[in-house]
Amino acid sequence: MRVAIAQLDPVVGGFEANVKKIKEAYQRACSKRARILLTPEMGICGYPPHDLVEQPEIFERNDRALDDLMAATQGRSCALVVGHVGTNPSGLGRAAQNVVTVLQDGRRVFRQAKTLLPTYDVFDEARYFEPAHEVNLWNCDGHKIATAICEDLWAADPALGRRIYNFNPTDCYRDQKADILFSLSASPFEWGKRERREFLHGEIARTLHIPLIYVNQVGATDEILFDGGSFAFSSEGALTGRMPLFRTSFGLTEVVSGEPVWETPSEEGREDSPPAEIELLYRGLIIGIREYFARTGFESAVIGLSGGIDSAVVAVLAAEALGPKRVLGVAMPSQHSSSHSLEDAEQLARKLGIGFTVRPIKFLYSMAARELSEGRGELAPIALENLQTRLRSVILMTLSNHLSSLVLTTGNKSELATGYCTLYGDMAGALAPIGDLYKTRVYDLARHINQNHGDLIPERCLTKAPSAELRPNQKDQDVLPPYDQLDQMLFEYIEKKTPAAVIEARFGQAAKDVLQRVIANEYKRRQAAPVLKVSPKAFGIGRRYPIAKFWTP
Repeated sequence: MRVAIAQLDPVVGGFEANVKKIKEAYQRACSKRARILLTPEMGICGYPPHDLVEQPEIFERNDRALDDLMAATQGRSCALVVGHVGTNPSGLGRAAQNVVTVLQDGRRVFRQAKTLLPTYDVFDEARYFEPAHEVNLWNCDGHKIATAICEDLWAADPALGRRIYNFNPTDCYRDQKADILFSLSASPFEWGKRERREFLHGEIARTLHIPLIYVNQVGATDEILFDGGSFAFSSEGALTGRMPLFRTSFGLTEVVSGEPVWETPSEEGREDSPPAEIELLYRGLIIGIREYFARTGFESAVIGLSGGIDSAVVAVLAAEALGPKRVLGVAMPSQHSSSHSLEDAEQLARKLGIGFTVRPIKFLYSMAARELSEGRGELAPIALENLQTRLRSVILMTLSNHLSSLVLTTGNKSELATGYCTLYGDMAGALAPIGDLYKTRVYDLARHINQNHGDLIPERCLTKAPSAELRPNQKDQDVLPPYDQLDQMLFEYIEKKTPAAVIEARFGQAAKDVLQRVIANEYKRRQAAPVLKVSPKAFGIGRRYPIAKFWTP
């Protein structure tokens, strides 16, 4: 039995565009004499649809799309397996379900709803969907096929820390003696997840002693990235083939004597040796920027170029994602800016081939400071510092309005965590591409870029001491611990959820101060631009802490 895999990039709400992509993949599967075509979870409506599920017309649009695809299968031997929002057939529970439907020869021949609904981190499926209350197998040419939907196969994920479901669908697959297991997924990217995903599914194939074929989507929806990397495992748990990461692709595997034999040639849809994690990070951030712009209808970006490492990395990513002609770098020196900062910003723009303009803020700052201090005496030093970054925000936002562009913020996770950033200043923008990268990871990515994608970032950006340059001789480490220490504290607290007492015992008073800053600056992060998620715990929809609270770390 030949199985085709369409690793697609569905757009949330883009029913017509998504159906068109599925139809094209189906025609290709038919031309390759495939018996079955697999497409990603919710490939018809896009994932995650969030509160769009609460719009009554979503059911009508899904049904119309299903009818369109069903008609495409008329007279064809290839079965089409698609994911979509479905109506709960029961009168009890949520109105919607996350569903897989098999279309064959103009008919709907099989339906299976998702059993395990992830409701943690960025997932909130229990808010919208009713879980399946039974698991059935699809009989295709005498093969008993189990059809899982993403989380259905993640019940035993060790990263969850404990067993969070009281039911595991794989027990049903074993009890019903399934011959083959398919998984339709929309599994987000994060650092190190590819290996964990493959290990987990390989173990399931080995334990059940049946072949497993898995399809994942690619692309990005708001801050969530999807890396693809679809694969097949033998009944012994051996990887027989992997599709490319962060690229749409089409794959074929032939199930011979119960084992999947990967047929796709390397130039078509195969990635035998996956890239290093830092390269996947680079690819993912580029996809995230590109898809955010494409799906919001904007074509160009404005970036404040300070001459520092953060804005340099964001500029490189934006130039690659959108094309250098669609990126404008803006240097906004003040009386506290060093001459080399402007030189580094200009050199970076020249190397990237992006637009570049200089808009000094010295006059605006002097005028605003004078007007605001009228009758009040001299403004507090912190107010004068933040005034500079807010004036820069006014310039960037005005240019973005004039050019119909979006502003990309350049803050990193270390700054967002500790509040070392200015609300309505450097935090203002449409998207935060590196907001989930600690400062030390930003440096790692910058070095990777220079070593593997051209010597683009000026060396001085990598070697000079980080500074906001808002007062004479200012350095980040005047306020924060060295970044190699700070990032360890933050990683332990945010990602690993290590108790504050343990972190403080290791790092002393510095850790106590840092953790207090994390707690105190929740109000800033709630108003930050969406952050592209690349870690297990990013700031944004997957981390929900109260602002008004009595809580100390």
